Amino acid sequence: MNRRELIKNVSVGAVGFVAVSAFGPPACSVSKDKAVRYTVLAIGYLNDILPILSQIGGDSVAALISKAIPLLEKLKKALEENDFPEAGNFFDTVTATLGQVATALLQLPESAKRDVIIGILTLVQITMRTVSLFIESEVPPANIPQAVRRVAQPNAILKAFEASRF
Repeated sequence: MNRRELIKNVSVGAVGFVAVSAFGPPACSVSKDKAVRYTVLAIGYLNDILPILSQIGGDSVAALISKAIPLLEKLKKALEENDFPEAGNFFDTVTATLGQVATALLQLPESAKRDVIIGILTLVQITMRTVSLFIESEVPPANIPQAVRRVAQPNAILKAFEASRF
């Protein structure tokens, strides 16, 4: 797959994913199975980024991603076991790590490959916002970590959708 096809596929996937996530029926929550599946998608996306980073000298970013993947595995396990307070805690840690990844990624020299990585990381962030909606719908309000509350806000998902429109 060439760069243009990859960017097109990532963009179309992101827009479709965001549209379904943002404009689904408001009374329905994301099912546990979907939250687990979206977490697995995020893990796969991050694994896809690692070889590209090695091509552009992004070792520091790769180290952060290698730190995020096991955290996502723990989040997935907590979701599978219906341990929502623990899932919220892992979500908080994962999103903090992904914030560090984004900051480090922007320090790399501009290139087409960096842009591809940014596109894939955008998919991860949108995916995690959808997972946060599930966690927020299942955890008592007093136990929801601040990071989950912050990213679960519908206007953040709508902004991501608008930013990715053609």
